[in-house]
Order: sequence, then structure tokens, then C-alpha cells
Amino acid sequence: MTRQLIQAHIHQNLQPQFSADEIKAFEFWILPHCESLPEIDRLQALKLICEQLKQQIPIQYIFEAAFFGPLTLKVTPATLIPRPETEELCHLICERKQTLESSNGSNIEGLDIGTGSGCIPMYLLHQNPLWKFTGVDVSEDALDVAAENAFHVGIQDRLQLEQSNFLNWDSLPPQIDLLVSNPPYIELKEAKDMADNVLKHEPHLALFTPKNDPLIFYRKMALLAETAMAQRTKPLHIWLEINQYLAEETKNLFASFAEAEVIRDMSDNPRFIQAIVLPNG
Repeated sequence: MTRQLIQAHIHQNLQPQFSADEIKAFEFWILPHCESLPEIDRLQALKLICEQLKQQIPIQYIFEAAFFGPLTLKVTPATLIPRPETEELCHLICERKQTLESSNGSNIEGLDIGTGSGCIPMYLLHQNPLWKFTGVDVSEDALDVAAENAFHVGIQDRLQLEQSNFLNWDSLPPQIDLLVSNPPYIELKEAKDMADNVLKHEPHLALFTPKNDPLIFYRKMALLAETAMAQRTKPLHIWLEINQYLAEETKNLFASFAEAEVIRDMSDNPRFIQAIVLPNG
């Protein structure tokens, strides 16, 4: 099949269900893949991909790949597909790292709660060669994906992965300088408003918050961060991706004991919180 025939097949099969912009995005993935195959295998592969797309399977899962900043990461249905907002969070941390390193030194120890594919520590470790991270997730399948990503990005020696339920923790690791998280914050009642490609295929464990409490992870982080400061001698820097509709409520969990601010994303939605917790005394 020539490139023109591949494109014609894509349009013929996907036009009833997808917009022209969506099809153009799909072609970015499909064309080089099909052209890399032997001629005899192209049509069968193309038919399979189109059928998967019509079932609302995200193209990142079909190819087991997602672009995240300068990286290409493996993703599977065990992990969320990294969003542009999460990439923006990582960019903001790097942009403001001088504040972090001026108070805590260059050898930053980070902790990522709900690491999934490991996209946050992958980006930060790739950009900051002196940093180290621990990525924690309750899903062993997600951690297997993160381990593969760490190896391919080449930062496996600086990333420790742990299977654990953060909600059961009694304290934060005392050595960390940076706490980062994009935890689940969607209530089950919001599922009816979600697109099928997300609801039917992305992991509910990473999407929906336990006990229908959208602040449960943030409340736990705030509690442990405040408690930790009695034993700390240096600031704890916290960066979080948040539910834009609960920005002030989330900030207030930290504002009583930390310097906390809400930061808007590129779409002007209140999407992130930065908090700096100073040692007691």
C-alpha cells in the first residue's frame, strides 16, 4: 500500500466517527508505522488499528507510547496517559528549581505519590542529573511500566519504585526535599460526563478518588507534611496538580502551615499548587 492508499483507508474508515483534526493526529502515528512494515502486512495492520480506534481505544494505548516533554514513554491500560497539564507541572518545577536548590542544595531527593507511568520523575530526572526520586503507586502493573520507562530513559539508577498505599502512611520519608503528586481527584458521579475513550479504557484506580472524597490524597499529604516539619531542618517543597474546581479548598489544606499559592495553567485554569513548608523554629 502506498501512503495515499493508507490515508484513503484511514479517512474512509474513521470519518463517520472522528473529526478531520482527530484523523490528522491519528495519521501522525499510523503512517510511519504502516510504512515501516513489509508491504504484505500493511493492510492487516491498518485494519486492526482502525477497528481499535472505532472502539474508542486511545491511540497511545494502541502503540503503547505517549509523548511527554522531550521523552517518549511507554503507557498501557494500567497507567494514565500523561496529560499536557502534567507536563506543564514538570516544566514549572524546573523553571523554579533555583528556589528549591538554593534552600536544599543541588542533590534533590524527590517523592512522587501515584507515579503511574513514572512520567513526572522521568521528566524531572532527565532534566536534572543530580536529582533522585522515589515513585510510589498502589498498582504493581503501573510500576512495571514505570520500571521499563526508567530503563529506556536511562535514569533507573536514580529512581526507586515502591508499591504502597499512600493513604496508609504514618509519615513522609525524612530525607525528601520535594513532594510531587498528580493523585486521583475525580468523583464517581462525574463519570457520566467523561469521554468513552477515557472512561472505558484508562485505569479507574488512577482516575477516581476513594470514598468519593476528591481531597482525600491532598488532605493526607497536608497532614503528613505539617507533622514532618517538627523533625526537619530544611524546607519541604510541594508541587501538586489539582482539581480546578476545588483550587481554594485544596490550597487551604496547606495554607495554615505553609506558604501556598494556586498557579494557573496555560488555559488559565487553576491547576497547580506550590507550597513551601518551613521547619519549625
